[in-house]
Amino acid sequence: MHHHLSTRAKLGLIVPPNNTVNEAEWQSALPPGVSLHATRMRLNPLARAPEEMAKLRADLREAAALVAEAGVDVVAFGCTAPSAVNPRREMEAMMQEAAGRPGATAGAAMADALLAVGGRRIVLLSPFSENVTKHEAAFLAGEGIEVTAIASLGHQTYAPGRRLGIHLIGPEEIRAALAPLPVAQADAVMLSGTNLVTFPIIEALEAEIGRPVISSNQALLWSALRRAGIEDRLPLGRLFDVVQAGGPPETESTSPVT
Repeated sequence: MHHHLSTRAKLGLIVPPNNTVNEAEWQSALPPGVSLHATRMRLNPLARAPEEMAKLRADLREAAALVAEAGVDVVAFGCTAPSAVNPRREMEAMMQEAAGRPGATAGAAMADALLAVGGRRIVLLSPFSENVTKHEAAFLAGEGIEVTAIASLGHQTYAPGRRLGIHLIGPEEIRAALAPLPVAQADAVMLSGTNLVTFPIIEALEAEIGRPVISSNQALLWSALRRAGIEDRLPLGRLFDVVQAGGPPETESTSPVT
């Protein structure tokens, strides 16, 4: 039973230690009666070696079980690249097993959200290196989404003690990075990275480019809310017109949502 600050739902969130944006953006947009409860875990951004992936999964299971003790309705993993693992439901299922609650990951939410708005051919912007961005593009390809162009802003990924500047990237830098890309030929634009500030720009950018804009924090919030039974329409772009997390039945259409 929820207290008076969370009469409708409690969201659990797991983020890297240096992430300062995910919680703040979610707090700025939560519907009435929904509360946020977060924890942190160290991670290997890509976890390529089997032993690295095993460590990441063990730490994620522990963090999911820990935040579940707050009585949350869903547990979300707010880190895009490490959760960009095919098939996209695998890590969510592992989290659900550990927490006894529905699991949501930024990677799976990114794919679900793109498919929900008809994003079969997309432009991908990432604050990270080209290597990390290509990792995310390969993940999306494995989920039936073609990345037609990428923009990598070249920032480093998480490491203990490393200072990152991703949270300082502003709307004009995002617009400038997207400007040379073939957005008009894509179905949607993806802004990856949970430490990237995107909530203030999503609806304005959609109006400018005439395409749905999906971001990691927006997609993960949508996924977590829908899994918690909250179907509110938030001012965060066309995605929040979609009620069910994962969207309508997938079709062969690649036409942009209008």
